Amino acid sequence: MIYDLPLIAEFCNELGYEKVESSSNTVEVELFKNVKLVFQNIDNCTDSLMGFSNTPWHNHGDIMFSGQEGRYIEMTYLDVVSGIKEGKVLVCELHNNDVLKDRYLVHKDLVDEFKYMESGDEIRVRQIA
Repeated sequence: MIYDLPLIAEFCNELGYEKVESSSNTVEVELFKNVKLVFQNIDNCTDSLMGFSNTPWHNHGDIMFSGQEGRYIEMTYLDVVSGIKEGKVLVCELHNNDVLKDRYLVHKDLVDEFKYMESGDEIRVRQIA
């Protein structure tokens, strides 16, 4: 699956995101100051990647949020963009001893990140809406 990058950029602008930068193979959407969600077509447009710049978390194609008891919500990449703006999709940051280790998306109805915490971890959840 490849992303329709021009559509993503146009949709983000329509939703009122303040900073949307696009090139031939990427769209960067600034969610917070210095926090950019990046959509990228890779491997000669045979694969796609959604992730945050400078962090390891990423997703290929659409996204599935899962929770306890086998519950899950599947969202297209455009639904993710609107879900962030609506406050349904949140930005989760994992810090360990005040150092950012990861940044990823969670759905507000299916947050089960606490079971993965280790000594020194701190989770910060941010909402745009």
